[in-house]
Formats: sequence, C-alpha cells, structure tokens
Amino acid sequence: MIGKKDVNGSNRLPMPEVSVQQHTEEQLRNAGAADIVVGILSYNNAGNIAGVTKEAQRALAASFPALRCVMVNADGGSKDGTAELAASAVEDRNDFVQLTYPVYPAQKISPETWGVPGKANAVNAVFKIAAELNAGACAIVDSSAASLSGDWASILLQPVTEQEIDFVAPSYVRQKYDGALLLGVIYPLIRALYGRRVHQPVGGEYALSGKLVRHLMKQPQPEADATNTGVDAWMTIQAITGNFTVAEACVGPRVLNTKEPAPEVSTILSQALSAVFTEMNRSATAWQRTRGSLAVPCFGPRFEPLPEPTPADPAPMLQSFRLGYQNLQDVYRLILPPASLMDLKRLLYLSPEAYLFDDMTWARVVYDFALAWRARIIDRDQLLRALTPVYLGWVASWVRSIRDAGPKEAQERLETLCLAYEAQKGYLISRWRWPDTFNP
Repeated sequence: MIGKKDVNGSNRLPMPEVSVQQHTEEQLRNAGAADIVVGILSYNNAGNIAGVTKEAQRALAASFPALRCVMVNADGGSKDGTAELAASAVEDRNDFVQLTYPVYPAQKISPETWGVPGKANAVNAVFKIAAELNAGACAIVDSSAASLSGDWASILLQPVTEQEIDFVAPSYVRQKYDGALLLGVIYPLIRALYGRRVHQPVGGEYALSGKLVRHLMKQPQPEADATNTGVDAWMTIQAITGNFTVAEACVGPRVLNTKEPAPEVSTILSQALSAVFTEMNRSATAWQRTRGSLAVPCFGPRFEPLPEPTPADPAPMLQSFRLGYQNLQDVYRLILPPASLMDLKRLLYLSPEAYLFDDMTWARVVYDFALAWRARIIDRDQLLRALTPVYLGWVASWVRSIRDAGPKEAQERLETLCLAYEAQKGYLISRWRWPDTFNP
C-alpha cells in the first residue's frame, strides 16, 4: 500500500504559473492530505465531462475505500460549460479541486492542435496539486476519452498503490489496422532506444507514483507548445531513463469524443516524431548504452478482441508513395544515404502483388530521418512531412502483411518489426557518433 511521503524539492524550471479559480486555495485547504490524486484534463468537453467524472468517482470509491482520493479538474478555459458540468457531477466537494491552467492563444486557434491544448501546463498543474497534497499516487486522464472502461482509474492506479510500480501506461484493445503510426514507428522506436516494451508510450492516460511526480517536476519540461504526444513521450521516457519501475495496464478500447476532424497524416507524423526526436536528442547518453529490450509487467483484466475490421485497401497508399517519391527526390538525396535511396527506388518498380517494404529497410529509414532531424539538414517540420510518402509506402506493405492475420499472428508480425529496429540500432549509434552528409 502507498504511504505518505514528504515532498522533496520543487519545480526548478520556469513554467507558466497556474491560474487557479478563486476558490481553489480553499478547496486545497479542505482537501488536506490525499493518498491519490486523479487529474481529469478538459477543454470544451461538455458532452463527456460529467460521465467521466462520475465514473471515476465510482471506481475510486469501490477500489480504494480506505484511501483519500481527490479529483482535480484541470480545464483549459472551456467556453461550453465544461467546468460547471464537472463540478455538478461530483458528490463530495471536499474531494474535488478545480483550476484553470494556462493555454496560449496559438494553441487554441491552430487547426493542427489535436486533443487537450496546452497539455504540458495541464499536467504540470495536476502534479503541483499532487505534490502539495503529499499524494502517494497520481493518475492523468483526458476527458475526451469516451470509451474507456468505467474502472479505468482503479486499473491504472492499483499497480501503483499495491505493487509499488512508479509508472503505468495504458494498453488499449485495438483493431489490427488501427494505430499504424504507433505500431510502425513510435512503439518500436522507443522500445529499441530505451529497452522497455511499453506498447502505448504515448497513450493519454497514466498512473504515477508520488516519487515519480516529484522527479518529473525537477526535470527539463516539455516545450511550452508541446503536443499531447510530446508530453506523453516525455513522461514515458523520463520514467524509463530515471530507472523507475514501469508497467502497463489493460484498460480496454479507446475512442476519443473529438469535435474536430483529425489533422492530416503529415501533421500527425510531424508532431509525433518531433516529440520523440526531441527526447531522443536529450537522452542520447542513456539510450546509447541500452541493448535489446525487456517486457514490462501487464496488469488489469483481459478484454475480448474487437471485431475483425473491413480489410484496408493498400492501393491509394502505394500510389501516394510512388508519387511522393518522384516529387521529393531532391529532398531525399539530402536526407538518405545511397543505400537507403537504392532500397526505396527498388520498391517503386515492384508490382502490387510482389510489393513488400522490408523491416530492416524501414527501420533504417526512420533512423536516417532521426539523424537528419538532429543535424537540421533542412527545416525540421519540412523534413518530417517529407517522410509521409515513405511512411504511406510502409503502411501499404503492413496492411498486406497482416490482412489474413488473427490477433496472435498480427502480434507476432509486430514483434518481427520491433526486432528489426533493435537490430539496426548499431547503425543509428555509429552514424550518431560520426555524422556524415550526402550530396544531391
């Protein structure tokens, strides 16, 4: 079980001050000390916030009857009544704190913002409350996650409160074609770099020990304009490189109740990889010492697989790859070494029936882009968007390779891809230490 621990240290880096509502200080005095703090992040989530709040209260009361649980609604200045609906959904105001975290105007109006705007500030605000209340455990959840099991809070938190785990990432149930960016890039890259098999390293919902919360408050923070992915990647990588105990928990399927359409593939790809590459650059000393990877404990119930999805058509993606490669040849000559260029060129002439993007080639290309991003070969956003056609070429191959696969076979196929990333890590390290350039 968790116990009370003194708060050692404070946030050493200048961050925007949390703009709290007038009654927040009184709420904190009423809350006193807490065993668990649950932060629910919101921004214009009026259609979802009351249900998420009620379900979280119910799960916490049922799973932790002997512990003091305080809920914190960190809102980004919603204009649709979200904050009022959250407050009306709670049963005990002494166990509830509301605050407004700072969101920069550009984060609210940008069409490329997806998820909670200003998430870095929202998470930092919740961490400050958890530290002030001497909480032994803290959970973070995005209130737009409409489909999580009602017991998500206890599933995430129990490894922290009962098993002394420091960081618990979610493990979602997905259909096999979902999350291609996660499966093809983010998960195998972070696994190969840091040696831990955290399947959802940029998940959105997390549980942390009080010790890890205090550690994170002392570390270099994500950039002020960091995306949701950037904040999630920062937390996961800091937990691993800080030698904290890491686990994951099965929380069921996840569907976001979003009001806006998702950004274009190139935008999502650029945002996600910029976040991971930033942490990769900061922690080079740590990941260059890591070899192989280890599984992490997995807690929670086992959910049934989702129904088989409609087969995806790889033809449009393959066409996008071929067209994009032709249009961006001069850019690729700046980014990729001759061997990678030759491998991609061979793919252009394969028939759809014979088309296969080799795992080793794909892992090496991702590493090539990471190296070019570090060296600032061209504008970083332009560079990452240039990866989009090649990524779609890989997705086309991935879709074909798992078309007839069941859940077990699809997982085995993912494992093969991850091992290719691990096998090519020596290539990354050698070029990282001894950079080179390629002329058009």
